[in-house]
Amino acid sequence: MTTDLALLTTAATQWDAAAKDFETVQKAYNSQVRNVGIDEQWQGVARTFAQIANTRTYEQYSAAATEARAIASLLRDAHGQFVELRAKVKSAIADAAKEDMKIDDNGKATWTKRDDPGVKNDPDAATSIPKAEASWTQHIADIVQQFDDADQGVKLALAAATQDSDPNDGITNGFNAKAEGDIEKVEAHEASRLAGVKDPDDKQRAEMMRLMRDNKDKVEFSQTFLADLGPDKAIDYANRLRGQAKGDHKKDYEQLQNGLATTISTATRDPKSPFYEKWRKDLREAGAKNYGSNTSPMYGYQSFVEMMKHGGGYGKQFLSDIGDDIIAAEKKHPSIWNKISGHKDVPNDPLDGLLSIMGKQPDAATSFLDPGADGKNDHLKYLLKDRDWPKWSAVGMAGVKNFDDPTSQLGFGAALEAAATGNVPGTKHVLGGHTEAEARVMHDTINTLNEGHKIGKVHANLRAPLGHMLVDYTSDTHRILAQSEPLYVHAAKEEGTGNVWKAADGNARMAVHPADLARVMREVAEDPAAYAAMYNAERQFAADTMTQTPFGNTEKRLHTIRDASTAFGFYDGVSADLVYDKRDAAIQWARDVSHAVTATSGAALNFIPAEVAKDVAMPKGVKVGADGLNRMVDFAMYDWTKEQIAHANEAAGQDTRRAYYAGQMQVDNLVTEWARRNGHTDLDEPLVMNIIGGAKDKHFMSREQALFALNRNH
Repeated sequence: MTTDLALLTTAATQWDAAAKDFETVQKAYNSQVRNVGIDEQWQGVARTFAQIANTRTYEQYSAAATEARAIASLLRDAHGQFVELRAKVKSAIADAAKEDMKIDDNGKATWTKRDDPGVKNDPDAATSIPKAEASWTQHIADIVQQFDDADQGVKLALAAATQDSDPNDGITNGFNAKAEGDIEKVEAHEASRLAGVKDPDDKQRAEMMRLMRDNKDKVEFSQTFLADLGPDKAIDYANRLRGQAKGDHKKDYEQLQNGLATTISTATRDPKSPFYEKWRKDLREAGAKNYGSNTSPMYGYQSFVEMMKHGGGYGKQFLSDIGDDIIAAEKKHPSIWNKISGHKDVPNDPLDGLLSIMGKQPDAATSFLDPGADGKNDHLKYLLKDRDWPKWSAVGMAGVKNFDDPTSQLGFGAALEAAATGNVPGTKHVLGGHTEAEARVMHDTINTLNEGHKIGKVHANLRAPLGHMLVDYTSDTHRILAQSEPLYVHAAKEEGTGNVWKAADGNARMAVHPADLARVMREVAEDPAAYAAMYNAERQFAADTMTQTPFGNTEKRLHTIRDASTAFGFYDGVSADLVYDKRDAAIQWARDVSHAVTATSGAALNFIPAEVAKDVAMPKGVKVGADGLNRMVDFAMYDWTKEQIAHANEAAGQDTRRAYYAGQMQVDNLVTEWARRNGHTDLDEPLVMNIIGGAKDKHFMSREQALFALNRNH
């Protein structure tokens, strides 16, 4: 910590001066020694050997100058790294001091207030203090490790720079005519050498781990390392690491897998770099190459994408380009990804694997799946309608038989959800607030699934993601189903139409025809939990809309109630159709839905305020608190779940799809609570009697509309 690092730059200046001195002496040697006898007056064997020796000496001066300048460059590089890392250590120590942590000379953290009376009486202190101290000690140790890694890198680079570049030229311990002045490049060359060692010893493995750890975010290292290997050797290296990660040094090899994936991410973030296009071109060839056997093939893209899962933060363009190249490969070689046998640790569908990576990077997923304002990007349509998804194949006496892959489209589902919502699946976020690109993905997903005004069977692994997407778009689906707002009605007058536009609050909106939406809702309803999530979101949105509507304004109050009744009519139509189809399993489905609805409070859902309130635009991303909206969703859930099961029981025994009206009862319950919170506690009061169930005709009509759309689908 007290070393004078400026000595490194002083030494670098002296090495630069040495390089100039070598060049000066070289000129003198060339004119006064080497050129002697070149006028052909000196003949014979002695002259021949003298010229060879003179040329080699002349070249050594050049090599010496090159080596000196490389050392100067390395010393300046080392100075920059050490100054930055020392500042990092000092900053960490200062941050620790702000939290009353003292760091000793060995890097150990100790809390300075251990002996305070209040601490001694704190029952949690016995565990919380050691935990905090250990955390700071580890933080300091991590930075010190970075310092040591950098120091080892400088040592490696200096040693490499002083190696004789031509040990066979007859000069012992000659200078290095190829000396490299960039530490990262030197380390990259060493890493590529070690990557070729099939069974590394402990020292080699530790050095490879250090190289990857020290250079994980350095573009120069990553691109040089990968350029040295090329995609073919990189895939071969990935295959070996995957196998070695099951042995005695599993954690080490897992770390190396992470390192390899990180170098891919770092090296490919700039699609305009000279490295990028050549790497992509070579990867196209390696991606379609079989690294397995004829009976148990494993293609390059399968292994490459599996390795990519160990990293993250990939560039949007890189993910999109790899997606395009995988699609091109499977179109050129149909059934190439069908799994025959073996390779249980490598999924057969690289495109679905790539999509799963995009699911963790919503901006990349949106970019890949967004049809665009001009509709020219066909990725979404290809995946939803046109792609022949890979199968599992078994070879028997009767020939090859194909089976569905149970993991099929899991990655697509994740990417689709991320693309439409702008959020990583499974993360908590405010609902709504979409970009136009995200809204186009949602809009075109619904319309593409409804091609020909009839929806085919949606893959089981897509139902939950579709349900989550619809939850996120509840502010739109509520208005689509309500059919009362002109913007939504006029945007989708006919099935298969619709539009995406930017609203005054800066958020995008999307509209589709209610019949198209109902058919997608019906497919989602096959998954009780996904359907329950949609239902919960609709209940919450309807309740929030009521609480933001002036109760005393008769016209607005009636409009709000009718919208809710109409929306729930569609939900009841979907429920009735599903229960009728399931018959024997209808009761269990209703119980599953009810359990899923009650398992999570509707009040846990947050919508962007501007998408709830129709009269007040609020900033995007502002959360709605339960207290602020006086939320009233959970007060009558038991009654609703009981009615849900009762209606399922009734509908299952009838030859009709018209028995469901639980949704209207839900609206009545919400309205009753709304009235009560506005001072109308007497259910027999004429006003209350008038508004409760006052929109039953809207509920009936929308339920019939949904059933008509769904009956056409049978």
